[in-house]
Amino acid sequence: MFMLLIVCVSTAGCIASTNTAPYELGGTWVSSGNVSIASYNLTLECYGNGTAELTGLVSLKNVSKNINEDLKWAYDQDNTFLLSSENTAISVIMNGDTISLTINPAKMGIANVDIDYELTMTRSPTSPDALIGLWNGTIEGNVSNEVMVDFMTNGTGSISVIYSLDGVEKQELKDMTWEYVDANEYQAVYDSNTASLELFGDRLTITLIPSEFISGASNTPVTILIEPFIVPTPIIESPV
Repeated sequence: MFMLLIVCVSTAGCIASTNTAPYELGGTWVSSGNVSIASYNLTLECYGNGTAELTGLVSLKNVSKNINEDLKWAYDQDNTFLLSSENTAISVIMNGDTISLTINPAKMGIANVDIDYELTMTRSPTSPDALIGLWNGTIEGNVSNEVMVDFMTNGTGSISVIYSLDGVEKQELKDMTWEYVDANEYQAVYDSNTASLELFGDRLTITLIPSEFISGASNTPVTILIEPFIVPTPIIESPV
């Protein structure tokens, strides 16, 4: 029953906001405070692969417990996610950089307190240098339009789009500068354009104008989801 309280608090950190995208729960969420006879200090880390880790301390009367729980999270609909363990699943509502959920200790069997409590967690700011490295994705889901973005430690980098035109593979490479704005937001400048970026755990969105990279493409900005680039492991064949 003590663990159920923990799961509930963690759930508060796992659910999304109005018109949120499925990846927006990714990242670090924190909360501390008091709920009736319990106090807590928790950190919820939601990863891009749908797993989550809840750590912290929960105290109930004279009993304290260190929390280190593996959980799962999934997008439900609109601004709602589901956080689950082996025993329960709870809806979490996201509103901007805040997530919330409502718990009732009596209904959950935690304590004889039949009152609804709302728990909230806030998004923890990302590190200014969290973008450093190579990221890749595709424009509008077209696997032939591959985007590679390289963020260097000195605030410079490049944006590269590889695409196919009339059966011929082409590449458009643009130098850029980038900087941290605040919270989980960044911006990159290439040519005369400023691209906005947001980091959600290990998922990054970048807004680009396709026609700047692909001849004949749309002039309307599109938001692209990109992920850390993993260098393929070379296959070493055993000698015959």
